[in-house]
Amino acid sequence: MATALDLCIAALKEIVVLDSVETGGAEVADALVQLNRFIDVLATEPGSIFYRTRTTATLTASQASFSVGSGANINVARPVFIHRIHYIDTATDPDTEYPLHVFTEDEWAAVVLKALTSTRPTSAYYNPTYPTGTLYPWPIPTDASLQWALYHSSAVSQFDTLATTVSLPPGYEEMLVKNLAMLLAPQFGATPSPLTRMAAVESLSNIRRANKRRQEFAFEAAA
Repeated sequence: MATALDLCIAALKEIVVLDSVETGGAEVADALVQLNRFIDVLATEPGSIFYRTRTTATLTASQASFSVGSGANINVARPVFIHRIHYIDTATDPDTEYPLHVFTEDEWAAVVLKALTSTRPTSAYYNPTYPTGTLYPWPIPTDASLQWALYHSSAVSQFDTLATTVSLPPGYEEMLVKNLAMLLAPQFGATPSPLTRMAAVESLSNIRRANKRRQEFAFEAAA
């Protein structure tokens, strides 16, 4: 388990800003800022995100839209990517979960009766608004026994302080250190070695390859 300080020192030593015994001062503080910026960018890349989460929440009857984010209707860190949207019928024993069709932007724009109601929804549209996303069920359900079930990506969290610890899957520490070194080099007037450059590219490629998910493809019968 590494701390942000461990990663920052390792990256600074990689480009010889710190020697083998130095622990840094202002340098590691600057490195932490750059590390969190890099992690923020990684959150926008599906291939850099190592796991997906299933989050459930109340699907309040007759409510037309639901906020998604910290402290929102669906209280979870605002996801950049939602892969599947389901609803759960809690009136059955056991609960029964049903998939919803997820509208594209064009499909949602083409829906004429957005305020249409029904006992249960058949589809949903997610708009990644900020600071919270917005989720629309369609038709708007009137059944009071339903819940949301969202399958979404959970990215690496940013570090609050240098003492913050994180437990990462294999390959992530190497990827963060090598790529952080590359990002810090111009700031400190350093020149990364060819080995560091190669390791930064290869480690990020390895992470993206390891995070690939199997996909199901469906075709129309005529095809």
